[in-house]
Amino acid sequence: MAQMTAALVKEKGVTFAVVLVKDYILNSTHQADETIRAVALSLGCPLVVLMGESNRKLRGNRQDVVNFVSQLHPSQLPWKKWTI
Repeated sequence: MAQMTAALVKEKGVTFAVVLVKDYILNSTHQADETIRAVALSLGCPLVVLMGESNRKLRGNRQDVVNFVSQLHPSQLPWKKWTI
């Protein structure tokens, strides 16, 4: 079993997940895409934004959601530990 830190957010009728990942995952398109797919399946939430743990870079599968998350401070998100 693996753990992740993620926030499920519902804004204007759209539900999406923001997940903290190691910074190196965001440096690889392949790794980021694989992580997004795995998180979407695990949480049952097709919209996913990855956030680097240290650098706070963002990558997701829908640009408008990424743009929305970029306007938020991480402390505004409802973080929770998930076991998958």
